[in-house]
Amino acid sequence: MAENITPFNYDTPFTPARPRKKRKNKPGLHATTNQTQPSEALHRMRQYLLQGDWMLECKQLLRESVSLLQASSPEVLCLGLGSPASSRDARAQLAFLLEACDEMSLDYSKVSAYDPVFTPEDQQLLDDLEVQRLTENRGAAYPFDTPTIVFMPHCDLQLYENLLRENWSRERLPNLLLIANRLSEYLDNHPSHKFSADFPCISQLAPLISSHPLPQCPTQTTAFNNIALQYIPSGSLETLGSGFWDLPRLAGGAETKT
Repeated sequence: MAENITPFNYDTPFTPARPRKKRKNKPGLHATTNQTQPSEALHRMRQYLLQGDWMLECKQLLRESVSLLQASSPEVLCLGLGSPASSRDARAQLAFLLEACDEMSLDYSKVSAYDPVFTPEDQQLLDDLEVQRLTENRGAAYPFDTPTIVFMPHCDLQLYENLLRENWSRERLPNLLLIANRLSEYLDNHPSHKFSADFPCISQLAPLISSHPLPQCPTQTTAFNNIALQYIPSGSLETLGSGFWDLPRLAGGAETKT
């Protein structure tokens, strides 16, 4: 792991909601007031996402992708969610993750989550759901020795790089199903030598990744824009030479994972 931990930044900056003055009208779907607990707001959001065909299409993509992991009960890691108690987008993303777990018949206790912006209200919400809260900021550098779904919506580019570097081997990378920003778009938008030097894992792996974008959500456009299910197709790493796995040393002299 790198000596310098990457801060949890967001591809789209996250701003906690400011307190609003009380209004006489009834709170809307996304509002969280003193009368609306985070659990109630989350429940409404889940019901809202189930309207129409959007969630059905997402679940179909999920079933197809998870089947390639060849695991009936994968682990789930959620990083960089934001604050579901105060952010509409974070609440929608958590609702999506819970629906995904239900689709796979996974207990919420198999989900581990970390974000330094979690408030006491967020922590209580996750505890009530029996989601495991991680307390150490590892800069997304988690190793996966078993099939794992990693949900990282709109995280900083360096966090994706850290995740891949920590699992940079023929044995570990196929264990990963990443639900996150489309990595190939970073490569398309930054086709430069500097990008390849700064983010070697993304640069080398993006062309090999099978990516299945979520359909456009008609109501929660900012919560799910540019999010895709991404994995390494079986056998695609077998023919790669040793040069593919050689990565530059991290700043500070940390050893490269192989």
